[in-house]
Amino acid sequence: MRNEGSSFIDSFRRYQQFDNWFLAFNPLSKLNILFVLGFSSMLINDWRYGFTLSILLCVLAFAVNRGVKFLKPFSVIVLIFGFFTLVIRQFSVEGTTVLFTLFGILPVTEEALVNGLNTASYLLGFSGAVILFFVTTEMRDLMYVLEQKGMSHEVSYIVLASFQTIIDLRKNAELIMESQKARGIETEGSVMNRIRAFFPILGPLVLGAISGTEEKSIAMDARAFSVKCKHTFLRELRPAPAWEKILTAAADICFVLLVVYKLVLR
Repeated sequence: MRNEGSSFIDSFRRYQQFDNWFLAFNPLSKLNILFVLGFSSMLINDWRYGFTLSILLCVLAFAVNRGVKFLKPFSVIVLIFGFFTLVIRQFSVEGTTVLFTLFGILPVTEEALVNGLNTASYLLGFSGAVILFFVTTEMRDLMYVLEQKGMSHEVSYIVLASFQTIIDLRKNAELIMESQKARGIETEGSVMNRIRAFFPILGPLVLGAISGTEEKSIAMDARAFSVKCKHTFLRELRPAPAWEKILTAAADICFVLLVVYKLVLR
């Protein structure tokens, strides 16, 4: 027990450890590289590049053990942006080369199909990059590095608390629904049953949020949050190594060259 306690204490004396190399990336470096990849799909605007990038982002998500968390929101975006963009482009883009007729009514032209694939691919590429960043980066880590760069700790706390409040409300809502179900209240079934079961949880949910806010304010006072001096951190991230900085700089240089190519040379 003493050795376990000592190792637990020593873990806070070292930089935060992660499961794999991508999670250990500095959040700003990761944000930089992923946004460069996302914006590159918009600049290239070619469905072959956009869909290839989307597939590579999915593979990377599974490689770093975040595949399920990545696919849940990404699959919704695929259905919304992918399907509806292709349909809308058939009505908004004029074409002369008819490939086939859908349902015997809507002629699908090659020009509209390629335009729709290009638009859907860069939307998916950019959205996939953003989703991958948030499923592989904790907000507290992002706020930590931003504070190290000079952001006010009040601003970082507001952003972090906003995200955490959403997570807490969802967990509390699920807990209250399970409690209602244990008391025999019907919470599943038809849409009307779900609506009737939703309203009774609003009271406990709001009261719980108010009490949680009071607890947070007391905790902030106890930790001298408003003191105008340099703050310390219980959780610290390692500085970005040289190879990570070089990789980030290389991504930025490639992006600038791509912008120059699109604006000047084409």
